[in-house]
Amino acid sequence: MNVTAHMKKKFIAGLFVLIPLIVTIYVIYLVVSSVETMISPVVRNVTFQITGREIYIPGTGFFLFIIITYITGIVASNYMGKRLLLYGENLLKKIPFVKGIYGSVKDMTNAFSAEKIGSFKEVVLAEFPFQGRYAIGFVTRRTHMGDGKTLCSVFIPTTPNPTSGYLIMVCEEELMFLEIPVDDALKHIVSLGTSQIELTWKEKGLPIS
Repeated sequence: MNVTAHMKKKFIAGLFVLIPLIVTIYVIYLVVSSVETMISPVVRNVTFQITGREIYIPGTGFFLFIIITYITGIVASNYMGKRLLLYGENLLKKIPFVKGIYGSVKDMTNAFSAEKIGSFKEVVLAEFPFQGRYAIGFVTRRTHMGDGKTLCSVFIPTTPNPTSGYLIMVCEEELMFLEIPVDDALKHIVSLGTSQIELTWKEKGLPIS
């Protein structure tokens, strides 16, 4: 292997290691800086009113954001808090421009909440989008038909964004059930199928080629 090919190979390998790390750090930086920008003027104003001086310690805004988020979670967990949040959401949904943004973000965050992921009962392979082609899906519900057959509701996520996808109805006997956890199946989808996860059949226990 010549020097150019060696350098190119090692550079690409290093790039694939650094890109996820850099993106993660950048996203965290954006969140922290945005929170600091919003909260720091409020903190400075409050401290000025109390002490006559503007006092602000870097990082205070971020810690206040953590506290506010935690308190919001507590409020959202009780009956009265849920009613208040529902009332607030209904008000937002009446504002023409805001309702589109809020609704889209709300749907995206709800799609993979713990409750929704918990509704993914089993991992399957379904013939999709046409016969002879298979996609990984999740059984979300079973419906027993009058003729004795069982119809499964299967969610087929898209790659690499699994928050969107398709809902198809398939006879249970037409599905191939996989012996892998839901979390591993999601990792496989997000990674474009490159994750080191072995897909095995429940019925045969053989790797899927």
